[in-house]
Order: sequence, then C-alpha cells, then structure tokens
Amino acid sequence: MAKSARYPVLISLQLCVPALLYVFIGLYNGRGTGLEYLLPNYLFMAAPHLLVGLVALWPRSRHSALLWVLSSLNVLLIAFQIWVLLAVPAHESGLAWVLYVPLWGATLLASAIIWLSAKHRVARRSLGA
Repeated sequence: MAKSARYPVLISLQLCVPALLYVFIGLYNGRGTGLEYLLPNYLFMAAPHLLVGLVALWPRSRHSALLWVLSSLNVLLIAFQIWVLLAVPAHESGLAWVLYVPLWGATLLASAIIWLSAKHRVARRSLGA
C-alpha cells in the first residue's frame, strides 16, 4: 500500500478532515464557514496530523500503519469536537481545547510504542530468537 499511487492521495484526504470538520462545525453552530479563522484553527487541530504527514513524506518510513495513525487522530478529533459541543458550556469551549494537546500527544506516543514493539517483534522473529 505504501508504494502504491493511492498512498499520497489517502494521506492527503486524511489531512483534509480537520479543515472539513472546522467548516462543518461552523455551519452547524450557525456562524458560517469561518474561513477567516480557518488557517490558525486548522494548524491547531491538525498539528498531530501534520507531524504524521511529514513522517509519511520520508520514503523509508512510508507504511500503511501511518494511515491507521491518521485515522485514529481523526476519530480523536471528531470525538473531542463532539464532546466540546455537547458537554462543555459555550463560554468555556475555547479553554476546553487545551485538553486536546495532551490527548493527541498520548495518541502519538501510544502509536509510536505500538510501532516500535511490532518492529522489535518482527526483528526478533527474523533472527530466530
């Protein structure tokens, strides 16, 4: 999968989800698309996505697992946005987004640990240990 022509397209589509979510939530809240604030909000919401996207650019690190990491980050972002909409008072919603950073950090850390343990397990198996 990582060597196919679809791989960059799938990575790009995954990177579009935060922008689409921001526009959709703006329309849902009745404040319009909010395009004037799209770039700073996208950079905040998609920071972990962009880090994974940068890793995916490096040819030696291309792997289909990066698509799963991006998918898990998108699920986290959508779930977090739903939580902010439904459970957080409107005047506190900006402050609630501070919690998003440790959540995506934990997701990236867990993904890295799973990745490294899987690589270590495969390396041990190939050595016959």
